[in-house]
Amino acid sequence: MMKDKVIVSSIQRFSLHDGPGIRTTIFFKGCNLKCPWCSNPENINFNIQEYFDGNERKYYGYEISLSDLEKEILKDKIYYENGGGVTFSGGDGLLPFKKIEPLLQKLQKEKINICVETSLVVSDELVNIAIKYVDTFIVDLKIIDEKNAYKINTNVSLYKKNIEKLFSNNCNVIFRIPLVPDYTYTVDNVSKILNFLKKYKPQLVQIFKLHRLGEKKYESLNMKMPEFKEITLEEINKLKEKIEILGIKVEYCQI
Repeated sequence: MMKDKVIVSSIQRFSLHDGPGIRTTIFFKGCNLKCPWCSNPENINFNIQEYFDGNERKYYGYEISLSDLEKEILKDKIYYENGGGVTFSGGDGLLPFKKIEPLLQKLQKEKINICVETSLVVSDELVNIAIKYVDTFIVDLKIIDEKNAYKINTNVSLYKKNIEKLFSNNCNVIFRIPLVPDYTYTVDNVSKILNFLKKYKPQLVQIFKLHRLGEKKYESLNMKMPEFKEITLEEINKLKEKIEILGIKVEYCQI
């Protein structure tokens, strides 16, 4: 892959759930985590992947130059006027930031609002780059219980270090919590999450239950979507109340 190119799986226009206002969401391929409930398995791998739709050969991912990606984003600039902008997602939207920094600089000069969706299990270098350009960080809050971190291949100490850096730099942070019994939704992990939220007081917390809408994507990649239990609406409401008691705005989202 050429130096000024990145691999994206798709560009989603007029997105309303990936940050404030109307947004253009760029989905990069590649993620460091291995969450069993992932609904975008095509974005776990960092490379372009071949699959078949019937007899038709297709691909997850394609190369695009930074200049062409800039043009795609600027096509929608007229829709960003009421607080919208671009959101980098994935996979993990933060992982390509070193490569796309020239693009970030141009978007900032254009006064385009920048959001990133990330697990935040990334290098210190990437966090330092992001702090210079990102207006809102949409950060996964999954397993912060050290003894169960292996279940999703996360690094809790690295995650906490990066969170501390964001809040020390007064960054705008939205936490996004997927509620999965036996993984993120356990007595111990929920207790740790509540203490975590009490400490940092983010501007918003989004909670959501999981779905199996990505199952056909798994099949196309010759993978089986892992099984996971479904949380009840009663359990969701109880957690929502506990977060609201902390004085934190919380939304139940159907993502």
